[in-house]
Amino acid sequence: MSKVFDCLLVVFVIVLCVSNSWAEPGKKRTPVTVTSVIRDTVIITEEAMGWIETKVNPEVAAQVSGQIQEIFVETGQTVQAGHALLTIDSEAQEIEKKALLSDVGRLEALIVNQKRTLERHRNLLAKKSISQERFDDAQVNLITLQEQLAGAKSRLADNKRRLAKTSVLAPVDGWIEKRFVSKGAFVKKGDPLFLLVTDRFLRIVLPFPENVASTLAIGQQVRLSSPLSHDRVITATINQIRPAVNIHSRAIEVIIYLENPGAWRPGGTINATAIIDQHENALLVPTQAIVRRPAGKVVYQIENNIAQQRQVTTGQRQGNLVEITSGLSGNERIIVDGAGFLTDGATVLETQ
Repeated sequence: MSKVFDCLLVVFVIVLCVSNSWAEPGKKRTPVTVTSVIRDTVIITEEAMGWIETKVNPEVAAQVSGQIQEIFVETGQTVQAGHALLTIDSEAQEIEKKALLSDVGRLEALIVNQKRTLERHRNLLAKKSISQERFDDAQVNLITLQEQLAGAKSRLADNKRRLAKTSVLAPVDGWIEKRFVSKGAFVKKGDPLFLLVTDRFLRIVLPFPENVASTLAIGQQVRLSSPLSHDRVITATINQIRPAVNIHSRAIEVIIYLENPGAWRPGGTINATAIIDQHENALLVPTQAIVRRPAGKVVYQIENNIAQQRQVTTGQRQGNLVEITSGLSGNERIIVDGAGFLTDGATVLETQ
């Protein structure tokens, strides 16, 4: 029992001696890790979650009146530009075309004959065998026939245009979202026939909080990603900023137009990061190097194993680093681990 007591006494004496040695002024040193101030470019961003719309969403309408003869597509079917959608009865246009062709042929024959007559009159006028008035009448008749031919050809061209419109073609690649008519129905010019949806050209709508409206501008870069293609990040630019705040969401809506990068579809979700500014050659320190003191935010510079307090102003956060906008020159060595236990002038022990 006495041996146990003697051992405990020895341990107590050792601990007391160690404690007294640390308590002596100038002997206690706080272990810390140190890093240099980093210089880098700080990118300032704003994030938003938006949605995909189609830039082109055409409603195909009838351009001539008539009865629908055939329908070649159904709702949900994919079509390419130029694909035949339906045909409208063209009998009336065909009859009109024959009449106009006949009229054009008749006028062309009359003009040929009138040119011969005018040439004969010119020769007779040179011989003074006819009057100037008769020659002028022949010349006016030729001009009249030529104007009539021009009018007939114009009507024929319009007829051909309308005849071509009896075959309704898909204006863009896409799919049939809606079909408004059935075979045998009579349609008038302007009546809707189909609603097409295309995903080749997209409109991205991004709602940003109204308090960042002043930081957004046309031409700024935006990084886009979608759950429809997780591995794809697209860099685009802002094309339009809607002037009014959305009355429902109280957000400023930014618009981006782009060609579909692959698997994106209208109605899908978009995650966006807008790059609104960047600070070149900024000073950065690790987050844990910044501590709060009564004076405000401070970091501790190490010099000759002494911690020197530096009051700082912070800016943007970039990962685990924080921008320092004032308080440092950039040449300092800053305490990281252990900074929270220090006071100005404390003695420290730099560790690896």
